[in-house]
Amino acid sequence: MLPLAAVAPIASAAAPPPSTDPAIVSLGTAVRALCEKVTPSIVTVTSYQKVPEGVAYEGQWVIAEESPYPGYMRNRVASGILVDEDGTIICCRSPLLLEDGGFTDVVDVETSWGARYDAELLASEPTIDLAVIRLKLREGEGLGQLRVATIGSVELLEQGDPVFAAADPFGSSRTFAPGIIMALPTAACYQADLTGSFIHGSMAVSPGAVGGALVNGAGEVVGMIVPAPTLESTRPAAPEPFVTYAMQIQTALAVGEALKEKRTHESPWLGFSVLSFDELRRRLGDDAKYEATAKPEFGLFIDDLFDPSPASKAGVQVGDFVVEINGIEIRSVVDFQQTLYYFSGVRVPVRFFRDGKEYLKLMTIERRPPEANRTQ
Repeated sequence: MLPLAAVAPIASAAAPPPSTDPAIVSLGTAVRALCEKVTPSIVTVTSYQKVPEGVAYEGQWVIAEESPYPGYMRNRVASGILVDEDGTIICCRSPLLLEDGGFTDVVDVETSWGARYDAELLASEPTIDLAVIRLKLREGEGLGQLRVATIGSVELLEQGDPVFAAADPFGSSRTFAPGIIMALPTAACYQADLTGSFIHGSMAVSPGAVGGALVNGAGEVVGMIVPAPTLESTRPAAPEPFVTYAMQIQTALAVGEALKEKRTHESPWLGFSVLSFDELRRRLGDDAKYEATAKPEFGLFIDDLFDPSPASKAGVQVGDFVVEINGIEIRSVVDFQQTLYYFSGVRVPVRFFRDGKEYLKLMTIERRPPEANRTQ
């Protein structure tokens, strides 16, 4: 062995100087500012389950595997977005499920600076993998450094626009990944085509990023990152390696608001999907044809129908317009989606428009059957 003095030091190359290109410096400053703006709205969401009887802890790092809840161990870890001052957070439903399909026993939320909050699961939606949880704030306790997310508009996005995936997976890692819009949603309604209702981004993110935010260049949240669509409800949430899917934030917020009121874990449906007037115009690709289509003053175009369903049994047809549900005018896809949840399980009058005339049907908003789900 050579004496230590005889060992030549390893030559190290001089570190390259930081870029002085004003454009690069400006871009870096802007991205850092964007990250700082978004981070206080993004949290880690961890689900826990009871430690099974007889489970041993040999061969594990004590601190790394330590749980803040005695008798419980981590189940799955993902991200979430703070959406109001009451401590409401939207996230994905799948990380809150146990292997048997039931819900986790305990949920908590942690910030990037280490603050931890207990949370409660309020409601969830299995079709779109959405859950609503709320921080269990003690009397007089505020949100601290947490900030309610700034919401943007999906309608202002264009293919090729820069976007960022912002998430807070478990541990020291953070996600703030740049990308571009690969594809925009073909429709806001997810009843028939789940994937087609998503925003598609070019970045690849870790499994712990699901539930995080897709943000535009202004730091506004335009979507919630979701796993690739699957028919297996208990499969661990994981994005695709070549694309990041994001649920439109308007969908997540609208459905989340209805879920908070109904406190349900089911998907309601009537058995048809819809298009807004603007979406119908784009789908037809012909202004003259669109103008020639007989349309009500307001409503949504029925572009697909599942058989059997409440709608098919009532004689509803593709090409009809839904105008009103239980006396509520349906002027947007948000109106339609929320109404399904508010009157889930109820037999309601539904007004339709066909060939210049209106007709009324009594229909029950039923639980969506598994066979209606599809990933493409």
